Amino acid sequence: MEISRLKLSGFKSFVEPAELRVEPGLTGVVGPNGCGKSNLLEAIRWVMGENSPRSMRSGGMEDVIFAGTEARPPRDFAEVILQAKDDDGEELEVTRRIERGAGSAYRVNGRDVRAKDVALTFADAATGAHSPALVSQGKIAQVIAAKPAERRQMLEEAAGIAGLHVRRKDAESKLCQTEKNLERLEDLMAGLDSQMATLKRQAKQAERYKKLSDQIKIAEARLLYARWRDAAAAAEEAREAAKSADQRVEQVQAATKEAQKLQQAAAETVAEARDELADRRDDASAHGHRMAALTSQLEAAEQRLADLDRQKARLEEDRGDADRLTHDAAEALARLERELKASGDALAKDEERRPALTSRVDEAERASRTAELALAKATADHAGVEAEWRVVEAEIEQAKLRVARLNNDMQRQHDLRAQLSQAGDPEIAVKEAEKSANATAAKVAELRDALAQGQARKSNLQEARDDASSALAAARAELAGIEREFNALARDRDARAKGNAQGKALPKALDRISVAPGYERAIAAVLGRDAKSPLGAPKDADSGRFWTGGAAPKRVADCILAHVKNCPEQLKARLSLVHFAEKDDGRDLAPGEWIVTREGHLRRWDGFIIRGEGAAEAVRLEADNRLTELETKLPAVLKAVETTTSEDEAAREELSKLQTDLIAQERSLAEASEEERAALRMLDQAQAERERLAARFSELEQTATDLAEQLKQAESEVEEVQAKKAQLPSPDTGRASLEAAQAKHEAARSAVQSASGELAAHDQALAVARERHAAQRSEKASWEARSGEAAQRMADTAKRLEEIVEERAIMAAKPEGLMAEIEQGDTMRAKLAAELAAAEEVIAERETSLKEVERKLAEASEALSTARENRAGLRARAENEEARRGEMARISGERFQCPPPLLCERFEFEGEAVKDATQEAEEMDRLTASRERIGPVNLVAADELTRIEEEHGHNATEQAA
Repeated sequence: MEISRLKLSGFKSFVEPAELRVEPGLTGVVGPNGCGKSNLLEAIRWVMGENSPRSMRSGGMEDVIFAGTEARPPRDFAEVILQAKDDDGEELEVTRRIERGAGSAYRVNGRDVRAKDVALTFADAATGAHSPALVSQGKIAQVIAAKPAERRQMLEEAAGIAGLHVRRKDAESKLCQTEKNLERLEDLMAGLDSQMATLKRQAKQAERYKKLSDQIKIAEARLLYARWRDAAAAAEEAREAAKSADQRVEQVQAATKEAQKLQQAAAETVAEARDELADRRDDASAHGHRMAALTSQLEAAEQRLADLDRQKARLEEDRGDADRLTHDAAEALARLERELKASGDALAKDEERRPALTSRVDEAERASRTAELALAKATADHAGVEAEWRVVEAEIEQAKLRVARLNNDMQRQHDLRAQLSQAGDPEIAVKEAEKSANATAAKVAELRDALAQGQARKSNLQEARDDASSALAAARAELAGIEREFNALARDRDARAKGNAQGKALPKALDRISVAPGYERAIAAVLGRDAKSPLGAPKDADSGRFWTGGAAPKRVADCILAHVKNCPEQLKARLSLVHFAEKDDGRDLAPGEWIVTREGHLRRWDGFIIRGEGAAEAVRLEADNRLTELETKLPAVLKAVETTTSEDEAAREELSKLQTDLIAQERSLAEASEEERAALRMLDQAQAERERLAARFSELEQTATDLAEQLKQAESEVEEVQAKKAQLPSPDTGRASLEAAQAKHEAARSAVQSASGELAAHDQALAVARERHAAQRSEKASWEARSGEAAQRMADTAKRLEEIVEERAIMAAKPEGLMAEIEQGDTMRAKLAAELAAAEEVIAERETSLKEVERKLAEASEALSTARENRAGLRARAENEEARRGEMARISGERFQCPPPLLCERFEFEGEAVKDATQEAEEMDRLTASRERIGPVNLVAADELTRIEEEHGHNATEQAA
């Protein structure tokens, strides 16, 4: 198998979709640590079926999904797609996808498969998640230290037979599972008996549950009607209260406008006073800033005089320090001149001695190298002689051992040939095994043909049974649906008939008219609410709506009456002038004419248009038509159910009989197959024994010939090595020359060490002298620089002292002028303070008047806000109550498919008898509590009981077989 492409998405560090192409040749992936190189190999192992989180360096399998970072959110799934070519060159695409909380899913070439199928696919190709071809970190060390079983696994994968072991293990697992299933069948039979007893009790509870559910449904309808009625009354009351609130808002608005005018006038007078006060405060603030500036200038002048005095004293001290430093520098420079001359003379003498010492060291090293070369040559010569002696002696010993070993091997081969010659002829056992194998093979072939015919017959019968079961289930489902719908419609019709009979009232128009299917909405829109009016006028009726009939005019061309199957005479006068059209084309209508569409959109001659009326009446008409249709359809469906039931029972009976026969045939075939396998094993063993004996005898003959030739060669080698030993020189010859060379080498090394030590001591003393001379020169340069700096400081100090004297003379005259200006400013500040106090008294009086006016305005605004809030609350209450009434109507339509006013008629209760919503809710809660006390109910217990009884009978048949 050759991998060509690897696609990753959300797998570990590959958060975005990535693709790796494996082109022909060698493909390398390089990068720094942590960039995801190891994740590529783990992705290949993962898509091949790896299920060990530890092998994926994870704590759980879902850890392979990208967990997110500070900048990127986590992913919910990971997917890896591997594209490869198998040994036949066919394309193979394997996909593995894992989602959080949902596990892994596999796909091969677009088809959903199991994880075991993926493992078998790669095992057949001699690879897989644990293949040694996938070399991860530490894998080489594991291969080197592998145990025999692990090495065998590598060889089997290399030979392409690992898939066979996987399939054998799968077959053994299936056989074991079959045996466990037979054991579980007995437990299942006992469990079914217990379930049957339980389901019988549950069926009784379900019947009681259904009765309470019907009562709860009626109670829910009464509660919904009560809430709708209460919402309508509350909405009307809230609308009346909202009208009164509108009048109150108008009164308060007038009072608020008057208060706003007074507040505006008072605010203007306060603004004028505040402007005057701001001017006085600005003048006072400006004067205060000027006084503060004068005070600051006086303090700054006094501070500057003190600073100049301190600077003058400090400069006098600095001038004395600089004079002392100049004198010290002159003394130090004279001393350093003397020291530099003495150290320079000593350093020159040491430099003159060093060449002689260096020459002495070079001569000693040359003599040492000459002695070392002589020692190495003597050592090599002596070692070569000793090595040759050891090699020759080892060769002689090995040759003698080989001769002895070959003599023993030849004797052992002779004994084995004698044992094989005494064994019997294996050909007789082979012929007997072939005869037995042929007989059992013929028997197995005969039984397999018979079983194949039975299996084909079983497949045909199963298809027939499945078709019959499907047809029966479909027919029963259709029948159940039709019966439920028919019974519901029939109950509704009977309830209406019963109510009319008990009330002895005139029949309603809606109960007497019959419409063609598809035209119910059109008729309901034309009749409107008059559809529920009675046909004829009661004798003592002073009010109400009645159909008394009238002279029917001439029908229009496309009259709606053409689609009415049964029309009472009282309705023909209205319907005769009604046009029917699929869509209103806007035609002109004569006086008295109407036009209606199939959807129930109505337009009269006077331009009046009606949309969406008559929905409840249309539902009644559609229900009547549906009931008529079901009355016609029900007998045919019953007949179809009976026919399919008979066909299903016949197919099941024939299939059960054939199943019993097939089990017996399979048992016979299994016994014969076992006999055949035993005979084939005997034949294989006999043939293998014959081939083994022949191969062993041939091997022994060839081994004996090889051993004789090897023995002759070994004896010849012993003689050659002994002759070679006699020609070697004695090892004691070079030992004396080796000892003399060692003595000369030691003497030369001692001379080198002595000369080198003397040169090193001289170099160390010379380095110390050089460092001392350099330090003296550096110190001299430092004192010269310090002397120059001291002279410059003395000049700068003298100049600065002259500047300070001049500046102090100027600053001494400033404080007197500033004190005079400050005294004049104090007089002006007292005057400005008096004017500011007068302005503040005026503003205080006017602000008091403004606060009183603003208080009255706030009271008026609060009253207006309260009135508006009250009005908004009443309007919202009216809207809420109206919305609640609409919500009750919507719930009624969704829950019971009719508006709240018709709930009384639908569930046969009087509207006047309905209590308030609280009492109706308590009644509904009581019924609900009674139903809940029953506990969990299995509503399909009867159906399950029938199914389990059938399953029990089927299992009993299988157990008997």
